[in-house]
Amino acid sequence: MQLFKVNLVALILGAIAGYLIAGPVLAVILAASAVAGVMVWYNFATGFVLTKLKAVRLTEASAGNPIYRTFLGDAYKLVEKAGLPRTKFAVIDAPLPLAFSLGSAGSGGWIVVTTGLFKTLTRLEMASVTAHELGHIKAGERTTAAMHLGFSLMLSSTGLRPVFHILTLGLFRAADHKFRRISQGMLRPDCRADAFAAELCKDSAILASALHKLERGVRAASWDALEGSPLLARLAIVNPRQAVYSFDNPERSPLGHRVAELKRLTLTDAKAA
Repeated sequence: MQLFKVNLVALILGAIAGYLIAGPVLAVILAASAVAGVMVWYNFATGFVLTKLKAVRLTEASAGNPIYRTFLGDAYKLVEKAGLPRTKFAVIDAPLPLAFSLGSAGSGGWIVVTTGLFKTLTRLEMASVTAHELGHIKAGERTTAAMHLGFSLMLSSTGLRPVFHILTLGLFRAADHKFRRISQGMLRPDCRADAFAAELCKDSAILASALHKLERGVRAASWDALEGSPLLARLAIVNPRQAVYSFDNPERSPLGHRVAELKRLTLTDAKAA
């Protein structure tokens, strides 16, 4: 559905531009070209993002580090339980503890983690984070994520981000360092993925523990991994900007809401048992 919406927008914009320039013939040509361009970018965006972020693919053959091998072993078991095709994994050498996912359920997608994540979480907590990201992929919420993230990285590397903001009147500007208001609607995708992870791992307390550690970890670590791509923060399992907001506004903590939802699931499961 996400890819369909992107194609539809490209089709409409291409048709409008072509019609205004030279009439219906150019409208059809530009509309078709726009859709073709979207599909080309869709197929190449993930590779571009991984290369730009210097992510290294983790496989059973290439993972020389025993910690990585253990992580992959646990992750592949969760992928099988989730009923997804073979999901691929990559690691970025960065102290900021982040995890995010890219791709569609049909392909299995990618889950990307940082070296800082391994230093912050236990083995079981790492598995719960993997399950959370599988939830996003399974729900189809990361189908076009690589396209958007790749475009964001491209704007930053070419220095065109300010120009883009001016031309689009700031409509696509990333969230500010501080949030004025965080609604439950903004948190709903993460809450759904949290619930998926709790069910897959059979223990919601593990993910709740991971969220608490990540909230502290992202506030304490360097944010260099986010330079050039504010969108990366929004894809992360714990948005660093939300972690700062939670610290300054504990009574309206987004992560507090997510943990409360996990505790509610635990109580519901206990009553059902």
